[in-house]
Amino acid sequence: MRALVVIDMQEKYLEEYGDELLNSINEKIKLAHEEEDVPIVYVKNVGITGSKAGYDLSHGLLLVSDLVYEKKRPSAFSSKAFVQKIKALKATELEIIGVDGSSCVAKTAMDAVKNGYKTEIIRSCVGARNEKIFENTLAGLKKAGVCIC
Repeated sequence: MRALVVIDMQEKYLEEYGDELLNSINEKIKLAHEEEDVPIVYVKNVGITGSKAGYDLSHGLLLVSDLVYEKKRPSAFSSKAFVQKIKALKATELEIIGVDGSSCVAKTAMDAVKNGYKTEIIRSCVGARNEKIFENTLAGLKKAGVCIC
């Protein structure tokens, strides 16, 4: 079973990225939900303090499920509730999209591989603040077994 994991698509972060990223992510969510019947899991950062102020999901983000989990650290696997839901879904494969590709997306992908999941990052649906650093990060992820599609 495959699940689509949407990382940190929040108002606070999206001003650094163009509308193209949000459009690509919404298209992927729509395809996964309507045509592939894949569960969509949203993860949002609330920072180390756990403050929710300013950490809302983007108003333009396509929400097709109520599977929304909060994390305080970069990896979605730092959220017990997220880990429990992925297990409950009986997911064996995770597709990961969102921001930032060099941090939260990358750390979630690495933890997914470490936890035995077949893991894919959908390149066209990942934003990164620094492309050079992101390309180096992708090389490391490939070596670890993450498929960059």
